[in-house]
Amino acid sequence: MSRLENSIEKNKKLIDGFISDYFNESGCYKKFRHNKFSLSDAMLYTALMPGKRIRPVMLMLAAESLGFRDSAKLVPFAASIELIHSYSLIHDDLPSMDNDSIRRGKPTNHIVFGEATAILAGDALLAEAFVMVSNKEYAGEFDSGKIVEVINELSRASGGGGLVEGQFHDVNSFGETLSIERIEYINEKKTASLLGAACAMGAILSGAGESAVADFRNFGKYIGLAFQSVDDVLGMVGSKEMLGKTAGIDAINNKPTVAGSIGLEKTAALIKEYNEKAMLHLNKTGAETGLFPELVAYLTDRIN
Repeated sequence: MSRLENSIEKNKKLIDGFISDYFNESGCYKKFRHNKFSLSDAMLYTALMPGKRIRPVMLMLAAESLGFRDSAKLVPFAASIELIHSYSLIHDDLPSMDNDSIRRGKPTNHIVFGEATAILAGDALLAEAFVMVSNKEYAGEFDSGKIVEVINELSRASGGGGLVEGQFHDVNSFGETLSIERIEYINEKKTASLLGAACAMGAILSGAGESAVADFRNFGKYIGLAFQSVDDVLGMVGSKEMLGKTAGIDAINNKPTVAGSIGLEKTAALIKEYNEKAMLHLNKTGAETGLFPELVAYLTDRIN
């Protein structure tokens, strides 16, 4: 196992353990006699699905690369990003959106718990992420001004100018022919905004200045654009076993994608360009780059 894989696995265990403990101590686990499951059962089903936890890990790596050494203090903020990502996956899979029945090799949330509960579980995960980052027990470890910046960063990336806008344009583009610029805009909002926020939040919590925070945000943005483009390629050529979800779902939905628009060869060149831009921004942060170059290769080499 490489240094990067060790780091991902170590941080994943910290994040998953925190999320599990957090919800076991909340009121979400309660259920009436007629309920077969609780709200937290539905929330945790997706939040703790198998996965690398790339977004929260990027927050932790960003802070650590700037000299922040107390990783335990970062975990609640990293976990909040995973809650928002999980909510977006639940809603993406709904019949009214991508209409998928498989996620990370398991039945999607609405298949297991029903559509109404899946919607509510997603809503609760989104709201709980902000309860988590504003909780005095965790936020009290940092300067209050930094916590305000973190909340602003996370809410902008996940709201109407970020993730949700990307979801809106994505679902409303089915069956349409879009330019590569418009597809890139959707990808920037839907995928790259949260990855950019993860890196920026790590920089903020480490005490970095505005310039370094902006460069980390842009680093995450370009990683996100490359990540989504790789997903587009895998969606065309990958199997259900490789993807952990329905193969060819984008083609089934007639959804515009980078790979579908410009072809596999040009997409590979674009991914390389995104990665180069990402590293340019990372090198401007003054951070110890550490595991980041390996992470860039790790995310991109999924199609090799």
